Amino acid sequence: MKLLPLACSTLALAVGLAVAAPRPTPLPVRAHTGWTPLAAAGAQRAPAQTRFDRFIVQYRPGAASATSQARVVDHAAAAVSRAGLKAAGGKTLRMRAVRRTAAGSQVLASSRPLDGAETSRLLAAFAADPQVAWVQPDYMKYPLAAVPNDPRYADLQWDMHHPFGGVRAPAAWALNAGRDMVVAVIDTGYVPHRDLSANLLPGYDFISWYGQTVDGTLYPDIAGDGNGRDSDARDRGDWTDASMDGWCGSRTSSSWHGTHVAGTVAAVANNGIGIAGLAHAAKVQPVRALGHCGGTTSDIVDAIVWASGGNVPGVPANPTPADVLNLSLGAAVRCTQDPATQAAIDDALARGVTVVVAAGNAGIDAVSFSPASCAGVITVGATDVDGGKAGYSNYGQVVALSAPGGGGFGPEQTGFVWSTGNSGTTTPVASPGGDVLLGMVGTSMAAPHVAAVAAMMQAAALANGHDPLTPGQMRAVLKGTARPFPLPPAASQSIGVGIVDAGAAVAAAAEGYDEAAIAVPLGNRTPTSGVAGGAREDALFKFTVAAGTRQLQLRSYGGQGNVALYVARDRVPTTASYDRVSSNPGNTESVAFSNPAPGTYYLRLSSPTLYRNLSVIAVAQ
Repeated sequence: MKLLPLACSTLALAVGLAVAAPRPTPLPVRAHTGWTPLAAAGAQRAPAQTRFDRFIVQYRPGAASATSQARVVDHAAAAVSRAGLKAAGGKTLRMRAVRRTAAGSQVLASSRPLDGAETSRLLAAFAADPQVAWVQPDYMKYPLAAVPNDPRYADLQWDMHHPFGGVRAPAAWALNAGRDMVVAVIDTGYVPHRDLSANLLPGYDFISWYGQTVDGTLYPDIAGDGNGRDSDARDRGDWTDASMDGWCGSRTSSSWHGTHVAGTVAAVANNGIGIAGLAHAAKVQPVRALGHCGGTTSDIVDAIVWASGGNVPGVPANPTPADVLNLSLGAAVRCTQDPATQAAIDDALARGVTVVVAAGNAGIDAVSFSPASCAGVITVGATDVDGGKAGYSNYGQVVALSAPGGGGFGPEQTGFVWSTGNSGTTTPVASPGGDVLLGMVGTSMAAPHVAAVAAMMQAAALANGHDPLTPGQMRAVLKGTARPFPLPPAASQSIGVGIVDAGAAVAAAAEGYDEAAIAVPLGNRTPTSGVAGGAREDALFKFTVAAGTRQLQLRSYGGQGNVALYVARDRVPTTASYDRVSSNPGNTESVAFSNPAPGTYYLRLSSPTLYRNLSVIAVAQ
């Protein structure tokens, strides 16, 4: 699967970083081809993929193909034969074993791209084999963002302090700015920049496709650096031109997307130039997985595993595993069709690493995007300067909360989110001459605000002697402390519970995790839908029972998984201490009370495995 940055603005102003200058002289205005104007923001640069030449196969334990590369090729050839697929000229279509992923899946490449119908036949042929646990295309994913412009905290960084659209950064900075935390930005890599470089850690380049010829077949040059995976995570530019028309969908200038995302997280503060990153006491680990035309799922899943501290064959161990992962990228495919990405995310969550992802910029339900619809992640929608839903932002039940993504009123630059970038239109211009600030718009810009807040929360919890927050607790506190939207979105286009409030979230983490304070309120007879979580990631709800209530029923239903309900009055239940419990196979659970005493009833939804798309409801009468 090919993944792209989720992009949506077009005009970008590039302005030099002037030291202690109140108003630096603007450089020439630069338009980036392939972007829509801000006034028409909403175009999605991640169209549904229709041709596939790479596939990921997970064999069942004990299958011969799970351990033998030779058997993999034979097994793939048999699937091709059953699917009746041919190469050009009627010859047999060939499948090549590329490598195994960190999760043990096998990546295969076909000798020519397959269209949708052919892909379906091949997948069905693989899936019918009892040796195969699952199979999927190696989708391309893309950055979820927009493009460039100028400096200064007070007048340009509205996203940090604007009364309606900002994240209330100063209140968080008074407590902790993310000291000793690491945020991995899995993206296009980085360009050296004097307002960012001091806060960067060594990263890694996971792009494995670099225009090599194998068995007479020339593969796309996604990397653009002349080699495959290595320890150099620098962004060589992700521009597209006529020479790439055969494998890219459009022609654009380089975005410097990863550098922009990294600057939002941790641009250097108090240095007399440029801007201040939200978690400016933290460090960013750049992990390069996107290049020309985006990046492959198989590269991105290995990047997720490595960044979170897992082992990737052939890659040195990560000496500074991340506390938080930011994925401002995605593809127009449901996560249920992308098990490789879900498996990598599960791997990161199991190590206690919080995973923050962008919702996408198509203005549709984010359930149709991966990793936005994956279980256990914190999916972030985008708001504009006024604190309302940005028109381009994806929405839906999988979106946990929102953050500034840009858009709104006034001249073009008013609505941009400003961060670090480069003046090069293709390859980077060397620092400091190429250092600029870029104004971009997109959910790619929203996600790193939440990733930065998560880093500050973890730093505050540890600094005050508390246990580190688990990914589930992080999600609960972020949602529980979010502030209401100044301009609430339509009920049919929900972008979460509110806008991330950095000050409130960091303060809550500094005081210690308090589930009662962040339990999600239930309305009477109004279901809360889209409930999802990873293994052992509990969800907590509360319902207030008035005096005179004759019956109370708390229920869960629908979705996938196997959950149990634990209920207690006026205290938060645990799986060991509760008043009532319902633990049946599946997700249909119910706890009932006759003549319940008035008070607050807390409901813990718990599962030893993944669960998703559940509904929870309270019915009182």
